Amino acid sequence: MQGDSTAPGTQFGRLFFLGGHRRSSVLSPLQLVLVTFALACCAGLLGYLNASPGDAVLTAMVALLGGYMAANIGANDVANSVATLVGARVLPLGVALLFAAVAECAGALFAGDQIVGRIAFRIVDPDLVRDPVGFVHGMAAALAGGAIWINLANALRTPVSTTHAIIGGIVGVGIFALGIQAIVWGEVAAITIGWFVSPVASALAAIAILGFIKRELLEVRDKLRASRTWIPLLVAAMSALFTFFLIKKGLANVWQPTAPVMLTTVLAAFIASMALAGPYIRRTSMGLANRPQTVRKLFRLPLIAAGGFIAFAHGANDIANIAGPVTAILHVQATSDLDLAPGIPFWVFLLGAIGISSGLLLFGGGMVRVVATRITKINPLRAYAAAMAAAATVTAASWIGLPVSTTQTAIGAILGIGIYRELRAKKNRALKANAKPKRPRRLIRRGDALRIVIAWTVTFPASAVISGALYWLIINVL
Repeated sequence: MQGDSTAPGTQFGRLFFLGGHRRSSVLSPLQLVLVTFALACCAGLLGYLNASPGDAVLTAMVALLGGYMAANIGANDVANSVATLVGARVLPLGVALLFAAVAECAGALFAGDQIVGRIAFRIVDPDLVRDPVGFVHGMAAALAGGAIWINLANALRTPVSTTHAIIGGIVGVGIFALGIQAIVWGEVAAITIGWFVSPVASALAAIAILGFIKRELLEVRDKLRASRTWIPLLVAAMSALFTFFLIKKGLANVWQPTAPVMLTTVLAAFIASMALAGPYIRRTSMGLANRPQTVRKLFRLPLIAAGGFIAFAHGANDIANIAGPVTAILHVQATSDLDLAPGIPFWVFLLGAIGISSGLLLFGGGMVRVVATRITKINPLRAYAAAMAAAATVTAASWIGLPVSTTQTAIGAILGIGIYRELRAKKNRALKANAKPKRPRRLIRRGDALRIVIAWTVTFPASAVISGALYWLIINVL
């Protein structure tokens, strides 16, 4: 909080609600507190109006808790989807936040229904869960514990995985309530593998993509001609990835095409994007100088599209961290049925989408700055490579059914960019035979990168401990 001149009470309010970012909003600290209170009231009212008469109060409280979780996700996790746009100075912070909020809502509402069951019902062995009241208390404790840990991460300005937090919370409650044997460790292991694999895969993909861009667009004699050839192809590849992801995630309930139909649809999206992007790049590049700065300028629009894809994918994935527990609590409370809920009410998705976008718009600016500027220096080419790598990794994970963290995927790609920069700097020094020996340039901020990795490691057990403690309080004190 150093350098923050706000009053102690207001600082505490910002810390308690959504973390201590310095002036990440155009609103004053008092206005932020008032708007947060108003949004909390709206979340409670949304739950109250959509509940049965006998469960109206409980539903309002659960909606309030889900809204709190959603706002913290927006303040923390969504930074990764737009940080590259801000770091490359393609969009100003305010516009980037608004853009991400719209894309996040779209992903949450149109493609978020596919992983709720995994989060809510597959971590703890359902055969050992026989007490509906205990289930409701446990899921509420897991949701609250995960939200509290993310809130603490916000205060420390450290991006973490909200999927880690909620799954850690469920595991912690499950162990405390039923014992270690109640956890479906195979399911947890499958999810954990994705956490380790995704940042490494994304980093390697970012290195490969940036190396390709450097070789084919910056290190050639005619950079304009190369840009007119390759940038439309890269845009079309992004469009094909997005089309595949949308069909696989967003339309799975209404349309499951065969492999030939899927391939034809994705290919059609690729060709259509080429037909649109080609003339646009040629027209935009007319009269521009044949230099690297021109190539970077031409990448601005593709980078915006890539950022939108990441935000959409994040909304589709992380809405489950709100909708899953909320729906599970309400379903079991209303029916005492511990089987998977038949469907997710639309108002729950709406609650999550509004909460995520509100947290992002009001409190996400500080975290965006951390990811955009505190890991490695970003320009449009590096930003596009990172965004494309993250999009490709998320899409590949969706294809094989491997759950991944969009946080780790996006930050892994940015770390990959930093690694690539350091490797090139080392290579350039080696080529200069007569150059004086110099200390190797460090183009990744080690301290910030290490802090983020430590936070990733701590998130799962920290959320488990907090959630287990909350469950103990609920059953013994409240």
